[in-house]
Amino acid sequence: MSSHHIVRENQEPALLIEDLFLIDEEDLGQLLEWSPTILIEEGTMDLLDARGYKFDIVFTKSAINASQENLKVISYDVAFLKAAIEYLIAHQYKAVNIVSDQLDLGYYRAYLEQINIVLFSNGFRYYFVTTGFTKWKAEGERILIGGIDKDEDIKYTGLIKINDKEYEMEKDGLFILEFSQVKYILIGEKIT
Repeated sequence: MSSHHIVRENQEPALLIEDLFLIDEEDLGQLLEWSPTILIEEGTMDLLDARGYKFDIVFTKSAINASQENLKVISYDVAFLKAAIEYLIAHQYKAVNIVSDQLDLGYYRAYLEQINIVLFSNGFRYYFVTTGFTKWKAEGERILIGGIDKDEDIKYTGLIKINDKEYEMEKDGLFILEFSQVKYILIGEKIT
């Protein structure tokens, strides 16, 4: 099998960095392996420049001097995450990895039908799932579940509830999540 890959424009997930301190260097390096389109806010430019990272799109609320070649500068007047996600959707990106501590399902709900969003924050990877979600995990592994109201009746198989948001695998195998009052819930897994 060939190790050469043909990558079409916008095929790989973009990388949107809101806070560089929420991800360690190794995990960031893995996200950068496929040379994604990197979107940042103006305040992150110097930090990324100092580390030698190249970025593609900078969102700013004021005029800036572009320090890198082929840098696209976009002016915005709403929250950075919203402006960047809307930009990606408008430019037909199918997926985005976001480094942020914004883990509120309601913040992303309007975009989930249009783009696949995965969040990275403080050693965890979060993603949005629909009812009937199934995944294999080893005994003792834990997951976080968010985006559900107190009165949401979530049914789970293969998991033991530790607290309101944390669940643990009973044994090696599949776990299943079912719910009916919301379309999506947020699952968090420790990055290994």
